[in-house]
Amino acid sequence: MNCTPHSVLALALATAAAAQSPITPGNLIVSRVGTGAAALTNAATARFLDEYTPAGVLVQTIALPTALAGANRRLTDSGTATSNGFVTQSADGRYLIAAGYDAAPGAASVTGSAAATVNRVIARIGLDGVVDTSTALADAYTTNNFRSACSLDGNQFWTSGTGTAPTPGARYVAALGATTSTQLSTTVTNLRCIEIVNGQLYCSAASGAFQGVSAVGAGLPTTGGQTVALLPGFPTASGPSSYDFFFADANTLYVADDRTTAAGGIQKWSLSGGTWTLAYTLSPASGVGCRGLSGAVDNGVVTLYATTTATLAQVVRVVDAGAGSTFTTLVTAAANTAIRDVQFVRTPNTVVASGTACANSNGTPTVGTTGLPVTGNGSFGFTGGNLGGGSFVIFVVSGLPPFGVGVPIPGAPACAQLFVAPDALLSALADANGAAVQPVPIPAAQALVGTQLAAQVAAFDLSLYPAFDVPVGTSGALQIVVGN
Repeated sequence: MNCTPHSVLALALATAAAAQSPITPGNLIVSRVGTGAAALTNAATARFLDEYTPAGVLVQTIALPTALAGANRRLTDSGTATSNGFVTQSADGRYLIAAGYDAAPGAASVTGSAAATVNRVIARIGLDGVVDTSTALADAYTTNNFRSACSLDGNQFWTSGTGTAPTPGARYVAALGATTSTQLSTTVTNLRCIEIVNGQLYCSAASGAFQGVSAVGAGLPTTGGQTVALLPGFPTASGPSSYDFFFADANTLYVADDRTTAAGGIQKWSLSGGTWTLAYTLSPASGVGCRGLSGAVDNGVVTLYATTTATLAQVVRVVDAGAGSTFTTLVTAAANTAIRDVQFVRTPNTVVASGTACANSNGTPTVGTTGLPVTGNGSFGFTGGNLGGGSFVIFVVSGLPPFGVGVPIPGAPACAQLFVAPDALLSALADANGAAVQPVPIPAAQALVGTQLAAQVAAFDLSLYPAFDVPVGTSGALQIVVGN
């Protein structure tokens, strides 16, 4: 092969087909309650996810279930619970996550129901449009508000809300389809929004000494006894009314505040010297606060999308150019409906294994990645493990998705198969522990966002070379989707 690995990878990325899905990355998902047919009350109300373009043009509506169907439960919400109805996107980008109640439309005072009889439901909505509401909790947020849920990969969840002890606060749900959960902390139990950012679990609150955004434990906790720690610099005295939040980067945090005073709107916080400081507040209009919040960063420019507290709530957009930045209204709620949240849909950063691997003397070779999400002007690395100390490793790279069936390698063990058509062969030597890393640069081209790349590890035993020059082990294939 005459091409260099860099040029081959650039070609592979540039020519790979963009991922296709019914929900388009780059669009907005707006969480809505109400059909418009009747005035909203505290009864269970139909819930919808409306997809809009960034310009506010309606693309489609996804109705969440209002009737039982197999393992899927209903997911409705109170028509008047303004602190409910938030939507997040899983950390890997493949799913939208919503929270609600397993109650038929019209069920009275749904937030005041007992969780044992009206289960608290987590919806997982794939970007392919498939809705799964099989996760229904009987031990969470009883007689009160189930507000928000988030996920790493659509298979486990972290939730927030309030309720009678021991059901409130931040909770962990171990699996899709689960019926029970684990209370993570009793430090503060009246929580609003919850989100995973760069491998850390965060929540918002306006309760007691927790007036802003806090970290929940270290990383992504799964057991009780965790500490909820307010980020240094956020206020500890009542006054703020913090809801959704968006980290533009490690040092810039935006927080929605629903106060209908000059302090309400979107607060910009900056981290310096280990302390967060309020820089300024972006206000959509006099006396109008914000609850839902999402955003995107493109070449250092931050665009924010928020939902307002106006009588007929709106979805607004603002490009942060300083304290005087101007808002644009994108969507206004229709009569007898309420807009609860907005989520900018990121391009998925997915790594999906496929195929059957062939073991070597150290066990089945594995292939993974470091440095995800993949970004323009950056790089990540393929990693291999269980390779045998000092073995010669080939990272097989393709700009096409992995084949569903492996291709046999003549002369190699029957289990040794390649699952991709090689566009590039990147080589490395495994260290004494049988691990190898191959850095991979990513061309700085926005057009590459959403393209697919496949990779696999093939291991060769140098002590057998050249008499046996075919792989002694291969991993399954991985599919990587380049994200923003």
